[in-house]
Amino acid sequence: MNKQDSSKNIDRRDFLKLGLLATTSVLASSVVPSVKAEDKPTNKVVQTPLQKYIAKKYNHLMGGALKGLTDKQLQAHFSLYEGYITKINELESRIKTFDVNNPDTINYRGWHMEQTSMLNGAVLHELYFGNLGNGSKEPKGSLKKMVDRDFGSLQNFIGHLKTVGKIFHGWSVAAYNYRTGKLNVYGLERHNLNVPAMVHPILVLDVYEHAYMIDYGTDRKTYLDAFVTNIDWKPVQERLETALSIPFGERVTV
Repeated sequence: MNKQDSSKNIDRRDFLKLGLLATTSVLASSVVPSVKAEDKPTNKVVQTPLQKYIAKKYNHLMGGALKGLTDKQLQAHFSLYEGYITKINELESRIKTFDVNNPDTINYRGWHMEQTSMLNGAVLHELYFGNLGNGSKEPKGSLKKMVDRDFGSLQNFIGHLKTVGKIFHGWSVAAYNYRTGKLNVYGLERHNLNVPAMVHPILVLDVYEHAYMIDYGTDRKTYLDAFVTNIDWKPVQERLETALSIPFGERVTV
């Protein structure tokens, strides 16, 4: 065999090797499909949904646990909150059983209008009662750092919370903004009016007259001072930690 024939045989062998490798690669890719992100197994547990809303109990706030808020005031407030729980259960039952083929949707529209009001009335009150207590009296850790970063100081943060509380009829809400990653204070004129999207409430202040009328009459300013005195910063920190566990930025509105 001359050198030229030998060269041809080598080339032929190399060609066959390359062909075999290519075939193996194609077979492998057809046998083992690529795993997409959505196909990957997760450890998330799907919880059983609640069948209805159940009113929480806040009796630990009574008996002098809060300064400047009497048991009479608190009890009246608790009763109002429990009314929202009753009403949201009633409304969602009506909505669920409505025949969507029924052309008469006047009541259906009304139920939906009330649904957001009653739901927010229940949830906002739970957040309000939940951030009251005689526990932690100052923000710490990531909460303190973010308050200082976004408001300059705790005093300024509280100033915004109280000022919004003075000028709005319903709520003053400090919340973590998932779009920007910052803390903001929002004013809600009603339970379901001016409600911001993509935020996680961390500190909620009720400024409806029912929250302070028994103890302070129309003196909202003194009530706001009492509220600040009774903030328990531990649940506020816990709410922020929950919010921080979810990435922020443009992705949240994709």
